[in-house]
Amino acid sequence: MRSGLGELSPAEQRLWDAFPRGETVAPHEDTPHVVRAAVIRSLLLGGRDAEPGHRPALRLHGAEVVGVLDLYQAEIEHAVEFVGCVFDATPQLSFAQLRGMSFEGSTLPGLDAFGAVVQGTLSLVKCVLSDAVVVYGLQVSGDLDLDWARLASGGRAEDVFGDRTAALFGDALHVGRHLYLQGTTAAGNVELAGVRIGGTLHAQRGCRIDGELRLPGAQVAGEVDLSHAVLVNPGGVALDARGLRVGQLTLLAERVEGTVDLRHSQTEVLRDEPDRWPARLRLDGARYAALERAGTSRERLCWLNRDPDGYRPQPYEQLAALYRQIGQDSDARAVLLAKQRRRRRLLPPAAAAWGLAQDGLVGYGYRPGRALLWLSVLAVLGATVFSGYPPVAAPGGTDFNPLVYTLDLLIPIVQFGQEQTYRTEGPAQWLAYLLMAIGWLLFTAVAAALTRTLNRF
Repeated sequence: MRSGLGELSPAEQRLWDAFPRGETVAPHEDTPHVVRAAVIRSLLLGGRDAEPGHRPALRLHGAEVVGVLDLYQAEIEHAVEFVGCVFDATPQLSFAQLRGMSFEGSTLPGLDAFGAVVQGTLSLVKCVLSDAVVVYGLQVSGDLDLDWARLASGGRAEDVFGDRTAALFGDALHVGRHLYLQGTTAAGNVELAGVRIGGTLHAQRGCRIDGELRLPGAQVAGEVDLSHAVLVNPGGVALDARGLRVGQLTLLAERVEGTVDLRHSQTEVLRDEPDRWPARLRLDGARYAALERAGTSRERLCWLNRDPDGYRPQPYEQLAALYRQIGQDSDARAVLLAKQRRRRRLLPPAAAAWGLAQDGLVGYGYRPGRALLWLSVLAVLGATVFSGYPPVAAPGGTDFNPLVYTLDLLIPIVQFGQEQTYRTEGPAQWLAYLLMAIGWLLFTAVAAALTRTLNRF
């Protein structure tokens, strides 16, 4: 049925004849290869029946497609393949149901596939698009493949998305297998908020996004791989992965200009390297089961200090928990000590002074070995002073020992009988008070450290 199509051009006639057998139509050197979009639409919507023993398919290579390919809300049962074609209008695939579609190596003004359902793969490999790809709410059972595509933002999608402009609108996208962006260049945002990907998001091997890669609330069963990617959004957010849920996040980008936001994300494995860390990194609420590589506390504290929002306690607790899990207890203590020191900068003067005292004496309890050092120093000091200025003995007391008397003052839970028997007077009395106060401080800090240690077993 060719109703309304008029006379077919030689190229259109070849396509019309090839469709029932699923054959490929490629250009002839001596024949103009211009095909009207209306002819393609007619074929896909039942213009020709299958030939016995064949499966219909539309396979068009190297053609110039003129007019709007309008498949809005259409149900297409056939495979559709455009290779190296040039479209002069944006194909309209919104809310269509497709068996699978490829635009490999084609040039398009843009693509509208809002809410479409593809039982198979949608391929835009090596495509050149001068305006946005709109795949908002698209459901693809197979792969969404944009490898080596060249994407650009424009104003075409503003009617739908208001003042938002992007090279790719893919919010609420569902991909059954993988989303490929390897080698892809995007001049504008890549919007993938709330996507669901059953496999991996491949954005490595030279993927470059001059704008923002947005993944807030995304769920990726496999990996988000940004190895050797280039994310450029100076003064803004280069990667927005707030609330991302992913099996593995590989942050080995070649270059990042802009903030990486991982707040409240959950990652089984986070892979990165110090020489590839972004200058600005938000980590508040981020959780990860493993770091590859974990590195040392000295390295990772530099990592935490890249948060432009300043001090947040959770990133320190998360990193310390990881170090404890892998048996690097000294690194865990170093992280928690750094947490207290950074927190101290925000305290009022009196609380900061008290924190400074705890830090100097026992490192907030994370350096319990300092307690023994202070105990030794104060024991020698006390024994020396009380030898020259012995306290007054009570009747019936034991013989005075300046070292034991000093330890009796310093160690609050141990009684050697000297403190009750002897009473200091004069300047030595103030030393006794000081020793008792420091003793309680040391005891409290060491007890806290022991409690933290025992709670891990």
